[in-house]
Amino acid sequence: MNFILRLFLTFGSVSFFLVVFLIQNDINPLQKQLGIFSWIIHVIYALIPFVTILIALALCKCLEKSTITKVISIDPSNNDFLDNYFAFFFVALSVKGLTTFWVIFGITIIFTYVSRVSYFNPVFLVFGYRFYYIESDEKVKIMLISRKKILSPKTYGTISVRRINDYTFIDI
Repeated sequence: MNFILRLFLTFGSVSFFLVVFLIQNDINPLQKQLGIFSWIIHVIYALIPFVTILIALALCKCLEKSTITKVISIDPSNNDFLDNYFAFFFVALSVKGLTTFWVIFGITIIFTYVSRVSYFNPVFLVFGYRFYYIESDEKVKIMLISRKKILSPKTYGTISVRRINDYTFIDI
């Protein structure tokens, strides 16, 4: 299950790259059939990242339950990965040719899959999730994805979460 979830999180993370490329190059396989409504394909393209993350959130409900009890420090990390996403947009805008795009897109998927970047996605922010780095009483730094607004360790109680991996948890 974790492998499938990571694939959806990875694809959701890099799908903005795909969306920008498809729209910029006006790739529309149904242009003749849709006529003046060909913009509908662009709306469908723009929905890809959101649908992918909704599927990933549904898969998260199948993950192993865990609890986080004692917290020493909490640092918000909502903006830490935004540079990566701006890079996706700039690369997608500069790629010329379908073959070049698929090679770069494939490499991006591989690097994103093996890194922690795949867990951060601006679509989570749209859905009301926040990202926190939490240091436990065992001096282990973990990432928590939660809808809760956590201001300090004092406002943080025991919380039931789902374990994505040893260092990343999501509060569903």
